[in-house]
Amino acid sequence: MRKSLSAFISASLLLFSLPQMSTASAQEICRTFNFSQTFNFGYNPDFPTWTTPGVKRVITWVALDSGELNGKRIQRSLGTPNLEWLKEAFQSWDDALDSVSFQQINAGSNADIKIGWTQVLQLDYETLFQVRTAQPVRANASIELKTGSVFLIFKENFIQAVQADIGHILGMGYINPSTEFESVMEWPFQAPYGQVPLGEFDVSLIRAIYSESTCPSSFSPVIQSKINQIAAVKAAEEKAAADRAAAIAAEEKAAADRAAAIAAEEKAAAVKAEEARVAAVKEAAEKAAAAKAAAAKAKIEASKKIICKKGFQSKTFIASKCPPGWTKAKR
Repeated sequence: MRKSLSAFISASLLLFSLPQMSTASAQEICRTFNFSQTFNFGYNPDFPTWTTPGVKRVITWVALDSGELNGKRIQRSLGTPNLEWLKEAFQSWDDALDSVSFQQINAGSNADIKIGWTQVLQLDYETLFQVRTAQPVRANASIELKTGSVFLIFKENFIQAVQADIGHILGMGYINPSTEFESVMEWPFQAPYGQVPLGEFDVSLIRAIYSESTCPSSFSPVIQSKINQIAAVKAAEEKAAADRAAAIAAEEKAAADRAAAIAAEEKAAAVKAEEARVAAVKEAAEKAAAAKAAAAKAKIEASKKIICKKGFQSKTFIASKCPPGWTKAKR
C-alpha cells in the first residue's frame, strides 16, 4: 500500500519471515532473532546501520515546505498537525534505541532525513522511502508523503506509515503479518495503527539490529511502562476469562445438580407410582380371589339347601334330608 522495491535506491533487499522468540518463563525474556527468518524481504546484513556498536549517533530530520525532494517538487508544506505526528513517529524510535536519537532541524540541506509531500506516482503506495549509505554507516535518507492521500489524513495511519519508513531507514525489513506479535513493520499494514511508543517486539528487534540489549529491563522507562500496562491488561483479561470460565462451570454444575435432583425426584415418583400400581393390582387380585371364594362358598351352600314341609309350613334347611316330622318338598 505504500512502498516499492525501487524505493530502497542503493539499499539491498533482504529476505525474512517470522521471529525466533525465546521461550516464555517467569524470568525476564530477552529476545533473540534470526533476521533472515524474521524479515520477509528488505533486510540486508551487509547494508550498514546508522552507527557502529557502542557509538551514539544523532540523526537529524527536516520537514520540507518547498523545493524538491528526489527530483520531485514539494507540493505543499507540512502543517502543525503533520509536524506533531512526525515528531511522535520519530520519538517512538528514539525511545526504542539507546545508541540513536533524532533531532529536528529547520534547514534542510544538511539533514540526514528529508521529508515532504510529493506526487507519489505509484497508485497503491501512500509513502516512499529512500536511503543511501557511505561506509561504515548509513546516511542521506528521505520520506515522500503522497499528496492527496486519503489514508494519511488520519493521525494513526500517518504515524504508522512514517514509523514503518523510519524503521526501514534504520535497517528494518518487511515482516509478514502474524497473530503472534504486533509490529509497525508488518506488510500489509495491520491494525492497530500508530503504536506510540513502539511495542516490545519492534523495540527488541531494532535493538538487536543495533547490537543493544533486548531485555525489557534495559528499555526506556516509557516503553517499560507501556509493556507493564499491556501485561496488566492481559492479566486482567486472563483473570476475567478465568472468572467467566469459573462462572460458566459453576452454572453448568448447578444445572447438572438441578437435573440430577429432577431426575431423582422423577425416579422416586416413578418408584412410588410402581409401588402403588403393584399394591392396586395385589388388592384387586385379593378382592377377586375373595369374591371368587365367596361365590364358590355360596354355591356350595346353595347346593346343600333343601325345602321341607310340615303341614302347611315350609322351611329351608341346609342338610341332606329333612328333620323328623318334615317331608322334603318337591322343586
